Amino acid sequence: MVRINLLPIRDILRRRELKQFFLLTGVAALAVVAVCVLTYVFFSIQEANLEAERRSHQEKLNKLKEKNKEITELKNEITRLQKQVDTIQKLTKIRDTPAPFMAALSLAVPDAVWLKTITKTHRNFTLVGTGVDNTVVVNFVERLQKLRQEFTPQQPWLDPRNEKEQSFFKDVRLVSIVAGRATTGLDTVGFQITGHLR
Repeated sequence: MVRINLLPIRDILRRRELKQFFLLTGVAALAVVAVCVLTYVFFSIQEANLEAERRSHQEKLNKLKEKNKEITELKNEITRLQKQVDTIQKLTKIRDTPAPFMAALSLAVPDAVWLKTITKTHRNFTLVGTGVDNTVVVNFVERLQKLRQEFTPQQPWLDPRNEKEQSFFKDVRLVSIVAGRATTGLDTVGFQITGHLR
């Protein structure tokens, strides 16, 4: 009878199974590590993209805040300018009334000049009157030309050093001057002056 010794085959099979087990375990471990690495890389890329997007949105937000600040400043400037326009319109309306016009004339008229008629149509005016002589009438015209726009009894005249100041009257012209005699028998000159309110 022939005897077969199976013991080496069992050892060989057992070793082969152990090799396959270790190989499969190593492959599985490598697959798990690869999946972990790929997951980490994927989420790192996602995080980097989200961070870049967050920075982009933050920059846009900062720009919008700057624009909002500029808009607020522009609104404040518009409000300030509108107040100035309203004030100018009020002053213009007041200036067009007879009171400032008559106050300006009373400051400008010299003692040796007498006004007979004062005609004011809108912003135009005509003055007809009598003066002692030509010099007094010319002086009156110069006084009308030099009266400040924002005159006061204390400071009625333009400051020649301040070029920004404007006169109350503009285009003041001596239209005519005629020698005559007053009822008192004194020699006088009659005149006519025209001009505009600024």
